[in-house]
Amino acid sequence: MLSQILKEFWLSEKEANVYIACLELGHAPVSSIARNINENRVTTYSILKNLVKTWIAQTIIKNKSTYYSVISPDKLLKNQEAKCENFKSKLPEFMAIAHKFDNKPQVQFFEGIEWIKQVYEQIILSWSEMDKWESFLTFVGTTDIDPKLQKYLVEEFVPWRLKFKTKTKAIISKKSLGQSYSKYNKAKHDSLVIDDPIFDMANEVIIHWKNRVSILMYSSEEMSGLVINSQTLHNWLKSMFNLIWKLYKK
Repeated sequence: MLSQILKEFWLSEKEANVYIACLELGHAPVSSIARNINENRVTTYSILKNLVKTWIAQTIIKNKSTYYSVISPDKLLKNQEAKCENFKSKLPEFMAIAHKFDNKPQVQFFEGIEWIKQVYEQIILSWSEMDKWESFLTFVGTTDIDPKLQKYLVEEFVPWRLKFKTKTKAIISKKSLGQSYSKYNKAKHDSLVIDDPIFDMANEVIIHWKNRVSILMYSSEEMSGLVINSQTLHNWLKSMFNLIWKLYKK
């Protein structure tokens, strides 16, 4: 239902119904809108006032009467995207507040390609919190990667990441070298390729920030990720990464 979609834009159910009614009616008085949604006039007026305050609805005067209309769906989408971009720009500050006084491990679960993109963007944005540019360490395996995710990584994430001074140290599964993203990663970053059937990955484990580990599943059937804030886990995986790096580089 369209009203359900609108609820994802932080509208209540009644606000969503009023918005759809206004789209159908164009400019209309409160009484007409109320009849359209089977709601009393007082409640409808209150909802419209809230929508006006948030710049979703607007008023005009016709023959000394007040009429209401709402912004078009495409403009509503642009407004919400602008809000998301503004929130995204402040994400490192929010994350710093969230973890400042809590040393216990915290786990976040994400599902779907759009959320996976958010995890990758958090990785880049978190660098602005660091006192110096530091490498992030990653175990990479892309033998079973969703085509849409692969396109995002190659065309958006990697070029964006390369604008920063931070370098990547990557340990890559030999089986993954047929994939374009891994080829790109191997060419651009300090990489170690492990040619051993035991080391067979279809995901990525990223050790980054001060205490964060991101585990990302690439396949279409299991498109999900975990972001774990744990100093102990971070340090242990970092030690394991450096040990493998040291042994194989010899």
